[in-house]
Amino acid sequence: MAPKNRRFSFVLQLFFLFTYFLGFSQEKNSTVKKIQTLIEQDSLIRARAEVVENIAFYKAEKNYDSLYSYIQFEGSFKLNSGNKKLAVKKAENLTEEIKKYASPHYVVEAITELGWIYDDAGKHKEAYKLLKTAIPFAQKNKEPNNTDLAGLEYRQGFYAAKLGDFPLAKSHYLKALKLLLKTGQKDYVFFNQIYNALGGMMWQEAKLDSAKYYFQEAVNVLEKTDETDIMNRYYRPALVKMNLAVLWNALGKNQEAIAISEESIAGFQEYINRSTDEARTYKAKSLQCVVIDNMAAFYNTLGEHSRAQELIEYSFEQKKKFFEENDINIIISNIILAEAKTASRDFEGAAENADTALQLLKSSGSADLYWEAAALSTRATIYEHKEDVENAALFYEKARIVYQKTMGTTYTKDFLDNILEYSLFAAKNGKKEKALALANETYNFTHNGDFKNTIQEFYHIINLAQVHYLLKDYIEAVKYSNEALGFNILGDGRKISTTDSILSQYRKPQALLINAASKYYLAENRNPFLLKELLQQIEEGISILDQRKKIITNHEDVTLLLTENEELLNFAEKLRLELFETTKDPQYLDKLIALHESSIYNRIRSRLNLRDNVRFQHIPPQVLERENILKNKMRSSLNDSENSSLSSFFEASENWEHFLDSLKFHFPKYYKMRYATLEESLKDLQQKIPENTTVVRYIFIENKLYAFVVSRSIKKMMRLNYSSVKNHISTIKNDEFSVEKTRPLLYELYRALWFPLEKYVLSPKVVIVPDRELFNLSFETLTPKPIKNFQEMATNSLLAKYDISYNFSLLLYKDKGNVADYSSDFIAFAPGFNKKMMDEYQLGIKDSVKLDKTYLTLLPQPFSEELVKQYSKIFNGRYFVNENASKDLFINQAKEHKIIHIGTHAESNNLSPELSRLIFAKKVEDKENYDENSLYSYEIYNIDLSSNLAILTACETGKPTYQAGEGMISLAHAFNYAGSESILTSLWEIDEESSAKIVKLFYDNLSKGMPKDEALRQAKLSYIETAEGRTAAPQYWAGLVLIGDTAPIDLKARVAWWWYLAAGIVALILVLLLIGNKKGETN
Repeated sequence: MAPKNRRFSFVLQLFFLFTYFLGFSQEKNSTVKKIQTLIEQDSLIRARAEVVENIAFYKAEKNYDSLYSYIQFEGSFKLNSGNKKLAVKKAENLTEEIKKYASPHYVVEAITELGWIYDDAGKHKEAYKLLKTAIPFAQKNKEPNNTDLAGLEYRQGFYAAKLGDFPLAKSHYLKALKLLLKTGQKDYVFFNQIYNALGGMMWQEAKLDSAKYYFQEAVNVLEKTDETDIMNRYYRPALVKMNLAVLWNALGKNQEAIAISEESIAGFQEYINRSTDEARTYKAKSLQCVVIDNMAAFYNTLGEHSRAQELIEYSFEQKKKFFEENDINIIISNIILAEAKTASRDFEGAAENADTALQLLKSSGSADLYWEAAALSTRATIYEHKEDVENAALFYEKARIVYQKTMGTTYTKDFLDNILEYSLFAAKNGKKEKALALANETYNFTHNGDFKNTIQEFYHIINLAQVHYLLKDYIEAVKYSNEALGFNILGDGRKISTTDSILSQYRKPQALLINAASKYYLAENRNPFLLKELLQQIEEGISILDQRKKIITNHEDVTLLLTENEELLNFAEKLRLELFETTKDPQYLDKLIALHESSIYNRIRSRLNLRDNVRFQHIPPQVLERENILKNKMRSSLNDSENSSLSSFFEASENWEHFLDSLKFHFPKYYKMRYATLEESLKDLQQKIPENTTVVRYIFIENKLYAFVVSRSIKKMMRLNYSSVKNHISTIKNDEFSVEKTRPLLYELYRALWFPLEKYVLSPKVVIVPDRELFNLSFETLTPKPIKNFQEMATNSLLAKYDISYNFSLLLYKDKGNVADYSSDFIAFAPGFNKKMMDEYQLGIKDSVKLDKTYLTLLPQPFSEELVKQYSKIFNGRYFVNENASKDLFINQAKEHKIIHIGTHAESNNLSPELSRLIFAKKVEDKENYDENSLYSYEIYNIDLSSNLAILTACETGKPTYQAGEGMISLAHAFNYAGSESILTSLWEIDEESSAKIVKLFYDNLSKGMPKDEALRQAKLSYIETAEGRTAAPQYWAGLVLIGDTAPIDLKARVAWWWYLAAGIVALILVLLLIGNKKGETN
């Protein structure tokens, strides 16, 4: 029952909110430009002299209309040696003089200039009030079609937005637009600024259709401006595109958001390359950093945490060139970098950045409480992840106090989320008084005022129920979960918005779970009737979650969905297991297993639904386009607060259901993989299991481990004592080369995980289906007796006794087809990643934003290159190495071979499994995307990889203890869908040389006709026999595993040419000897 954490994406989008508003550029005479240049060159004495001389000149000439241009210099902090009070005072004095003698228009300009100086000094409220004093002067301006009043309204909107009063800002912007239209002036630049600002206001109010309208109008009017003006051609369109990108992200169009952000960056860069205006160039560079930070948020939305972090780090380095160390922009970068590292589970790095931000906040003159609260809250989260409860509690409380100072008596959604997170933390860690105080505080607040009858009220009812549940106060948990379940029942006259009503339905599963689990723990007699009733309630929750997948648009929603799904499935499995144990009815066991298997596919499906660019082979593009359009209509009917209605949502849902019916009929395989109900019966599973094979399915139900052992003749479920060995797998990883430390661990794991079920494993072949952290364990290494050395594992281990292979789901046996026979035996790809390739790539990249730093860190793979060349000759196949081992060639050439050998680096991504990837060679000569050479798991569904076996031995797993096995499952499922009957891959990063030796032995065994599992086992035994020293350790060989079909492959190994030559020579010698003997006999 995990809380939703949105801080990372929210912080990044704040940049967007404060970049709509740019002041008007003023006409600059040559003297003004000269002074600006002197200031930029730090020729401050000469600049001051020019200012004094010119002000004196205009006063003497009584030309007060020209003096407004010099307010900026009188108020310059730089020209006044950093003395802000003196600068403001001098600017005020000059403005007062201009007000006495200048014409009305220039008085307005002077007051506006003074407003910017107030703004730079942090006096936003004073700047807003100041502009009101300019209105009487603007009204006196009788010049036809003047825009003074419209300009004042626009600038007041700017300051109102900075003060956080968005309704007031919107009001000013609408008045500005009305006044500008009234003047009849075709000032398209001014129109652009107003439309851009109004787009921002509509986005703030979640009126996304209106936001889209105004942003597009902002782009349209620029087409009417002078194209030779680089501000209109590059700068302003880039600014609008920056804002549009955030809108696309809000609409769930993440790829479009990234693409338009790249256009925005390029636009600013074109301006920078051409501009001679130093101030504008500086602003464009800083705005590029804003766009890059926003792009990081979009990548985070897609779960691409490493790319998000790279972008933030790049932006951070650029900001260091523009800002002082304790500038708020530097502080913000430290905070969002800490959050990015937290998302990537780099808690040490995150702590360093958060601590730096907090330290800088103490010395920053421009720091504000909001960012201090964000930094403290981020630090609290890091402490929580590190299980430092006391420090986490301390920093959560500090953050709450600072947020409270910022908000006063007002609660924003962000502040409510922060308190919610804090209350759950307190409840989980037994801090009852604090947990209840916080949960009741937000519960009471959301039951009144603006949040009443909104989705926020609903969330905080559930939160109070959850806090009581975590504190084991089940009676109160039932009470508040019942209130949540009745939230959108309109019997008491409440009026809930359409969007919130639908969203509350989609969030009900959590309330159903709390309600059912609380009743379960309150019951003294858990009879079958009660268990069935509770199970029915949980199944309703699972059904709702299945519907909710339709409107998922970001990674955090997917994470929340999967968390809730896992909790519901776990409790459903618990209930079914208890029903099985109570009634002895095997249907409950079958349904338990079926439910567990379906959860794997649900996770894969949910993550794929996040991608709007995923494609599937044999599915026409127009079908996939229709699918995306219908999904987006459902999402947009909920996202747009001004146009949402029940009828529009139900119409979109009905169209979606019709589409699914059509999909089921025309593309059944695709439908089954993505949308069908996957809780299939496993009653015929035993008949599908091959002879002489036993399948062992490990299952965690809550935190208890069970083993389901099944063969053609046996079906058993048993509880294992896992608690005593639960840390052994991670400990082995840390002590992998020490026999003394590893010996007891492998033996104890054998006793806990294998010995209890060994009597039921009567076959020589074993298929293991792991769960959770068991994906990090090679079961072959378990030893019936403690070993004396690693070489002894050849006779004393499960490797010595069984042909072991792996799978990720029992459902694969239901759809098992016949082994295919391909005419081509072998194709191989090995980029090698040598130094020459890396140097050429680095030299070819001009835009450092697109530099793939991870690619440059890849280790060379000379042994893989040698292996593919050797076995391409033996198996009469083809190979592609170095620059030729490209992604495009792989996609086009790999299909329909018995063996596809992929000798490249691969990443098994447990954080975002659909982003597990194969890494191919970069094409230096092309202007390719950052990750054009990466083939992601979600892309594999659109490729034909028909084969008996795919070899992928250099697979590295990031964060192996987090969501263990998820990355491997994602890759294996994608390869299976693409047509690979089995894959040989690695559980962890394996030494390239030892891996190449084992694969060579494996290939030799395959060519002898051995089944794949036996060929791999014999290869490992042969390797251990000849391994010396530490290379005999399991780290060097045990990680290689076979997933999928184990049948032999009919390979026609080609005899090398020199064998034919040798045979020919021998035959010739024999012939000559025979002839010689006959001659001898004749004589």
